[in-house]
Amino acid sequence: MKTFMRSTLLTSISVLFLLGGANAAFASSPQTLHVTVLGGVNNLGTQIYNVSGGQTAYAMIAGQPVDPTTATLQYRLFATQSGLTTNGYASLSFTGTTTGGAAVSVSGRFSVSSIVPAAELPYGCTTTCNSALPFFFVGTSSNAQMTIAGSTQTVTETLSIESPYFNPWGAPIVLASADNSIVIAATYTQGSILWAGTKVGGAMFGTFGNSAASGTFNMTSGEYENLVKGTTFDAGTISFSSMNPSSLNARGFYTGSSTIPTTGTYDCSASTGIPGTCTETGFQSGGQFTMNGMSGGYNTSWGVPAMGFSSSVNATIGQSWTSGQR
Repeated sequence: MKTFMRSTLLTSISVLFLLGGANAAFASSPQTLHVTVLGGVNNLGTQIYNVSGGQTAYAMIAGQPVDPTTATLQYRLFATQSGLTTNGYASLSFTGTTTGGAAVSVSGRFSVSSIVPAAELPYGCTTTCNSALPFFFVGTSSNAQMTIAGSTQTVTETLSIESPYFNPWGAPIVLASADNSIVIAATYTQGSILWAGTKVGGAMFGTFGNSAASGTFNMTSGEYENLVKGTTFDAGTISFSSMNPSSLNARGFYTGSSTIPTTGTYDCSASTGIPGTCTETGFQSGGQFTMNGMSGGYNTSWGVPAMGFSSSVNATIGQSWTSGQR
């Protein structure tokens, strides 16, 4: 994932589009549309993250390793990434005992206003970027509390929190301060992203009846992604343009669901520095659409990392599908 995007969100949506509502010519008998769609994400829109947990898998406080079996932890991240703008907050409360026997604790509330991006769109952009996929959210606190062996200090800290997008299924993510005085890897019991206004585009080709069909599509979608379960539910709108035949120029709607596969993944923990805290995955989607005179389904596969997709779509256009219908 990172710098990559399972774009989780855009996957299922990426295909249904079509059958949204083509301006197809009157068919004397039902005709079938079979197409392959190849595309990717153009704009990530707005992403709302809600993350909390968890159980400590690894911790080091003030350079001293902590025995994870002694640790108690509560943390939360709530943040909105809208285009290139980041807003939110994070909180952290941690206690434990070092392997040397010293009691340690850390607590604080952090204002989140920036990210370490995994990717910015469009790909290769510099001054023309329209959206970003966070890898780490970055928050600051001027009054964090750190206690080592009974000695408490109020400190200014910058804390980076890994997006759960990059280690799904509730697996450990990294929370680390800029000076490495706080380094924690912890699971999460709540991890979700609400995606809104994600835009996907690409090309399609195949057959309509006995004739060749081709064209381009653009799609805007919304999605709720549960990163603990590795599932999503999504819906959106789609338009076909520059179609051949032109009668297939279309606009419509779809609903679908997706899963994050547990096979074919790639360990990217070198990016975080702690084993088991980063996993690149693909995405598998399916769904249905129904329109006046048209109905069908789609299956979509995203690569690893999930930056682009390939979809197969099958639809039937019935006798009531007449020219000019939306």
